[in-house]
Amino acid sequence: MVIYSRLKMALKDRLAGNRFAGNMLWMAMTQGIHRIARLAATLAAARLLMPEAFGLAAIVLTVHELMHAFTNSAVVPALVQAPRERLERLCQHAYRLNWLICVALMLVQVLVGWGVSQVYDPALFWPIALLSLSFLCLPPGTIQAARVLRANRLNVVARAEMGQSIGEALLIAVLAVAGAGVWALVLPKLLMAPYWTWVYRRADDWTPTRPSEWRIPPALTRYSLPMISIELVNVLRQHMDYLLIGLLFSMDVLGIYYFAFNAGLGLSMGLLRAYSTALFPHLCAEDKAVQGVKMRQGMWLFARFAVPIILAQCLLAPIYVPILFGADWLERGALPVLILICLSALPRIVLDTCAQGLRAAGLPGLDLKLQIMTTVLFATGMACGMPWGLNGIATGILVSATLAAIPACIITQKRLTLPLATEVHKP
Repeated sequence: MVIYSRLKMALKDRLAGNRFAGNMLWMAMTQGIHRIARLAATLAAARLLMPEAFGLAAIVLTVHELMHAFTNSAVVPALVQAPRERLERLCQHAYRLNWLICVALMLVQVLVGWGVSQVYDPALFWPIALLSLSFLCLPPGTIQAARVLRANRLNVVARAEMGQSIGEALLIAVLAVAGAGVWALVLPKLLMAPYWTWVYRRADDWTPTRPSEWRIPPALTRYSLPMISIELVNVLRQHMDYLLIGLLFSMDVLGIYYFAFNAGLGLSMGLLRAYSTALFPHLCAEDKAVQGVKMRQGMWLFARFAVPIILAQCLLAPIYVPILFGADWLERGALPVLILICLSALPRIVLDTCAQGLRAAGLPGLDLKLQIMTTVLFATGMACGMPWGLNGIATGILVSATLAAIPACIITQKRLTLPLATEVHKP
């Protein structure tokens, strides 16, 4: 805590004049600590768990993330973008809507878990069903989280994610040593979910009031429904390779791919998440006329330090993978997959920038179209690479991400430099 307090004071003094850079550094520091914690957990899991356990965990967490997509964008982006005079009313309605969504998702995940266990492996049902309980922890803190993000208080976001990451990593290591198998990779997500709620409830004192009406205002659903669709398509694109590999190959093969994906793209995705979290509220606070310029500036600022890290991770992979995770993963063919997946983070910088720019400009419909286009390209690339096994699939993902980034960049830049008065959908 002493180190955290000193870092907090140093960042306040050094970055007082650049809110976006300060927020991005907060989130980057959080993701750095998160990745260190995850690395420690992966070290333990990679040496103690068999590939089959990684494969089962990949399916469980994919199902949960697909369900979670509905909560990620159900209310938070709409509240971050909402006009100040309507914020309190929308918060009250969003609170009730979020409870309905989360309870429904909990029940749906149990049903989906039964179906998935029939298709893939009977051992998947109970982990998926138990993990659905985490949805009940979200509604008490979601509105507070949106208000914190709206206020650009990303130090609170950093504290929530940092504590949750460290807690999950410690639990993974302990459960892996205890011989918990797939539960070592699944159970920590459920056990640490209340911590997230606790942090945001402490950070913001907003409380719900007795409703005067139960009708959900169209202003909330008009923005939230496209955002939910976007998030669902995005999560499906990020995880459909797990579903396809698990269906067409064995759980052992999926486990090798899941390990390579997380070891290769884990750090890069952490950086991208930090960047996206900081960029969206930063762009929302800007005038429409300058959002395109600010978006480009933010992307180049991030790329200057992210690209060297990604390239270094690729070049050094043959050295650190056998040392950190064990030579067995090299013999299983994880190294080339890891490098190819890691390189796919480079075009993802452009894709994430375009997505946040369009959402901040009130154009979720256009973002949804681009997300669908990107998902179709990813599916095509994976299908073309399937005959060459995991290496072919990873190559297909890299090529698809690169091809998708080109039209996404052109279209986004064009739309953000045009008048948006007739197309902005603000709640």
